[in-house]
Amino acid sequence: MKSKYILLVATVILFLTNATAQTRTIGLKECINLALANKSNILALNAEATIDSLNIKQILAKNLPQIALAYDYLYNPIIRTNIVPVGQFSQIPTKETRAIKFGTTYNQMAGLQVMQPIFDATIRSKIKDSQLQYRIKKDQVASANAELIFEIAKTFVSILAKQDQLKISKFDTLRTASTLKIVGNKFSDGNISKMDFNKAKINHNNSIFAYKELISDLIVEKIYLAFLINLQAKTIDVVDVDKIFTEQNLNALTQSNETKILPKISELDSKILLVQQQISGEKVKYLPKLFLNGYLGADQFSNDLKPFQSNTWFGNSFLGLALRLPITIGENKSNKISQFQSQIKSLNFQKEEELKESEKNKQIALQEIGNLKEEAKSYSLNVDLLKENVQLYNERLLAGQETYENVNLEEIEYQKETQKLNNVNNKIWQQWLLVLKNAGMLDKLK
Repeated sequence: MKSKYILLVATVILFLTNATAQTRTIGLKECINLALANKSNILALNAEATIDSLNIKQILAKNLPQIALAYDYLYNPIIRTNIVPVGQFSQIPTKETRAIKFGTTYNQMAGLQVMQPIFDATIRSKIKDSQLQYRIKKDQVASANAELIFEIAKTFVSILAKQDQLKISKFDTLRTASTLKIVGNKFSDGNISKMDFNKAKINHNNSIFAYKELISDLIVEKIYLAFLINLQAKTIDVVDVDKIFTEQNLNALTQSNETKILPKISELDSKILLVQQQISGEKVKYLPKLFLNGYLGADQFSNDLKPFQSNTWFGNSFLGLALRLPITIGENKSNKISQFQSQIKSLNFQKEEELKESEKNKQIALQEIGNLKEEAKSYSLNVDLLKENVQLYNERLLAGQETYENVNLEEIEYQKETQKLNNVNNKIWQQWLLVLKNAGMLDKLK
């Protein structure tokens, strides 16, 4: 029997080695940093947070003096008439009055107006609103970062698991090719039946198919990771260079009681503070507002349309305080406050549910880790025993002391058990990531 099957597998392995020879080794921390720096939705949220921070500065500017150049030119077709008690100016005062028009047909005013807010609680309220809006946006950025970190870590773990499976699958394929060669030689010598030879070929074909399928799955995972970190899939070689996924880290995590505030909880807290601030904002609308007003200019009075007529301009200036106390502002204050209070209740219920959900998910994940570790121990022991059996069976087959059918069955069992072990190990790390996520500790991966 020719060794074309072994050559085929060796060619595939050599191709994969050459294809990754020029790749860049990348760890989880670098993947996370690349994604956070380049992901469009994260950048968009950061841009929105920047806008909110600039809005705070814009509102702060309302406390500065408001200065304006003022100019008015008026035409008075009807000049106002006032009743003047001219009798009061006599040596003997009388009740005589006279209707006298005050003003001219045209008048204009030009000058400089200044208004300086001294006390306006609504400005302070708007500043606090904007500060809390900015805080909410930053919390949303943190939530988006956490989701992105979780997705990257989950994909990273899956790639590591598939890479380990690929190594095992490579050796399995080489082994089945070696077994097929032995069986082929025995078939050529007439020592075994055609059915045994066909079974050997089928087993080897299945190994090749599983190997190729695993390669395809690995490529798909790498493409997704490359999308998340904004790199080309063919340029990266995923390696746990930071030694994050180790048994020690897992044990340290399961034994730690450290819990941080979840980004989602922080966001809900900020929203509650914002609504509480909005209630305060409704109340301060009815507080008095005090301004310092000033004017410096000149007024012209003329009965003819002569804007520059001499001897018709008179200086004018004033400086004073203006106080405004709102009585009604066209809103139902109690109704709006009731709406805000209902909103606070809703947000508190959401926060309580989120905390319960996160704690439940964390406890379930910790329990699953314990169960899966026990399961992995069992599979690991079985894999070692089956691997030894396969080697012994092959030796006996080569010595003519064993049938290929038994060898074939043992190889199939070994492959199944190995796959189970790989799947369980992958699940352990996925559950670990769930613990980190629900404990608010995903930032440890950075």
